[in-house]
Amino acid sequence: MAVPILMPSLSPTMTEGSLAKWCKNIGDEIKPGDIIAEVETDKATMEIEAIDEGILETVLYEDGTEGIAVNSLIAVLKSKNDTDKDINRIINDHKASIINQSKDSTKLEGVEEPVNASVIEKTEVIDIEEQKDSKNDLENKNEQQIINENNVSKEKADNRISISPLAKRMALQNNIDINFIDGSGPRGRIVKKDIDILLNKNNDLNKKVNYNYKENKSKKITSMRKVIAKRLILSKSTIPHFYLNINCNADNLLIARKDMNFDKTEEYKISVNDIIIKALSLALINVPEANCSWGNEEIIYYGSVNISIAVAVKNGLFTPVIRSAETLGIREISELMKDFITRANLGKLLPEEYEGGNFSISNLGMYNIDSFSAIINPPESGILAIGSIKKVPTVINNEIKICNIMSCQLSGDHRVIDGAVGAKLLNEFKIIIENPYKMLV
Repeated sequence: MAVPILMPSLSPTMTEGSLAKWCKNIGDEIKPGDIIAEVETDKATMEIEAIDEGILETVLYEDGTEGIAVNSLIAVLKSKNDTDKDINRIINDHKASIINQSKDSTKLEGVEEPVNASVIEKTEVIDIEEQKDSKNDLENKNEQQIINENNVSKEKADNRISISPLAKRMALQNNIDINFIDGSGPRGRIVKKDIDILLNKNNDLNKKVNYNYKENKSKKITSMRKVIAKRLILSKSTIPHFYLNINCNADNLLIARKDMNFDKTEEYKISVNDIIIKALSLALINVPEANCSWGNEEIIYYGSVNISIAVAVKNGLFTPVIRSAETLGIREISELMKDFITRANLGKLLPEEYEGGNFSISNLGMYNIDSFSAIINPPESGILAIGSIKKVPTVINNEIKICNIMSCQLSGDHRVIDGAVGAKLLNEFKIIIENPYKMLV
């Protein structure tokens, strides 16, 4: 019996994926356990493993195809007894399923959702706005017939310039005076093509005047960047952020780190960030009312501290999670972070390794950033933004001393953390940072 292969859901937040490449060719014999393809999610590249055996008969997407919805049909395996009719039946059944889902969505939301027919066959991509232009042109032709019959020109009567909605919007965006444009559409109507021609002429003129002119470049938005944008918009639009700042004297921290790394090679050295992770985990244990998240009907208070760490990679960032950080030693945290960073840059982190955090840390100190405001990673209750450590004149016991000061800013979810709780957490963190021995007891 023919077997459908669907785009898998590799994480709870995944709604679509990109087909990085096929590992098998059409006609290849497939056995259970074989790797059929590699799928790129918002965070990593994962392998699709065959469960059934058969021959790879049909492939519906080429290497590099993006935006494939979860559970969409991507290929079909054929057994020895299957016919072309069986293969077509699976494809048609899946097409019917998509159409039914679209209808159900329309009934529930009152909005008609377009069916992604590209799963079944290749279709020509049509500019929706140009479709509107064509529709409006047809309507205007019908109107013109009526006007001609009555020997009245509506446009002259109204003394208005005829322009399509898309062309009008483009003109406004580019500060173009439409009074000086001769439209090429029906009855002199200005359409998108007229604006494009004008913009191209202006670009050619700029090139002649400015010999240093360089062409603009467009880069396709990756799946990771789309998800980052979606989550950050959700965070800033639904979570009431508030911000608290505190400066920590890092003199003792740097001394402790130097002692820890005294006889260690570069590969095994502990970073300042490793110590910060441990300090925040202990601060959250000491201030448990901050170790929480907002639910639909309840506030969840966590028993353990799972710290998400922002790790920058080429096309965005990952947030691998140090689980039960309060129970780990600083060296254990350091080893986990080194492994996470290596695999994050290779795109090899598993979904369960970057989900389920309680609180986040974003450290930009290595980029010489003094301080910054970070955006909360839902559903966590807060994120601690760490700036660079700088030598600053500081008054200690009525004496001015040069100290290594580290700037820290807390972004808190005001639905679950009040200002006083946030202040308590930051002060607890400061005490631990300035007294590193507290991490040992």
